[in-house]
Amino acid sequence: MEQSIQILNNWSLKKLMDELETGHIKIPRFQRDYVWEKTKVLALLNSIYLKYPIGTFFLWIAPKKYNEFIREVEDLSLPDNHKDGNYSFILDGQQRIISIYVTLKGLTFEKTDYAAICFNLDEEIFHVPRKKREKNNVPLFKIFDREEFNKVIAHYKTKDKKNKTNYVDKLNYCREVFLGYPVSIVQTLHKELDEVVDIFERINQGGKKLSAFDLVHATTWSPKFDLKGKIQEFNNTNKLQSFGGLNNKVYTQALALNYFDDCSNTYQLKLTPEICSKEWNKTKNAISAAVGFFKDMRIQNDLTTYQNYIPVIQYYFYKSGENSIREEHQKEIEKWFWDSKFSKRYTSGVFTKIKEDITWINELLGNHSAQ
Repeated sequence: MEQSIQILNNWSLKKLMDELETGHIKIPRFQRDYVWEKTKVLALLNSIYLKYPIGTFFLWIAPKKYNEFIREVEDLSLPDNHKDGNYSFILDGQQRIISIYVTLKGLTFEKTDYAAICFNLDEEIFHVPRKKREKNNVPLFKIFDREEFNKVIAHYKTKDKKNKTNYVDKLNYCREVFLGYPVSIVQTLHKELDEVVDIFERINQGGKKLSAFDLVHATTWSPKFDLKGKIQEFNNTNKLQSFGGLNNKVYTQALALNYFDDCSNTYQLKLTPEICSKEWNKTKNAISAAVGFFKDMRIQNDLTTYQNYIPVIQYYFYKSGENSIREEHQKEIEKWFWDSKFSKRYTSGVFTKIKEDITWINELLGNHSAQ
């Protein structure tokens, strides 16, 4: 059996940072924005110094075809080498990795100056000095960078000799800890994106489980388009409220179906702000017509048990450009729906069966785009 997971216990913190800096480790587009406050960063750094565990980092060794999912973060100034080969995408640990990297490099990231984080030689803790006059605070990036570190050591050798202190020993120890701190890496191998999304959903990020919709929302958000806000607004309309609103996945599957003729996780994650903005109104109207179909079928209450059918039914309205089913298609669509419901068609292999059903719809309408 082909190995699909690999646990690495021979990585150091420095190797992890080097892999990120050289572009071998990438942030995927479905990751959330960096959200950690400086207090959490300080707690992380102090844990490293005290040699406490900081958790495992999960990476996905992705085939070349997924290079389009790389998310470039301008403030990190990481190399753009998309075509060089396969990459390791961060599945879990992004907040920790970025926190450590920006501090060790002394970067300004998201308008926060991480060069201000210092190691206090008297208390042996990391903090942000409140006053510039505070003594014996050394920025962490100066300890990590060899050239800067030599300058700091030269300064404190003189100070140690004069005041009979041991600051040089503390500086050397701090540097050794950060260079050699062992990290645990779990790599997923030979996985396709759909499988990786399932893994990602199961990973606990800061105590909150991420859903597939969280991932899609992260990839489709822009200052001009917020899919979550659009869905909430539409769900609050009178027509949708009477049914208790629709699940977020109905909308992402519908958008992917309408644009790509496929709604598997891979295609949902290919949605962009531009695609969603372009397709939203037409998709919203098609979903509204699909809800009307259920009303005509005398289904008046909660649509929870029918939500796998909505993306397919709305696809008919999207492709036909009409708000009602054509008379010549009415009996066929109704028969498909009741046959699917009573046979429990969507209890397994959902995406494959949806693909089959929209191919049938295109044939019904005389289209050929989904074949």
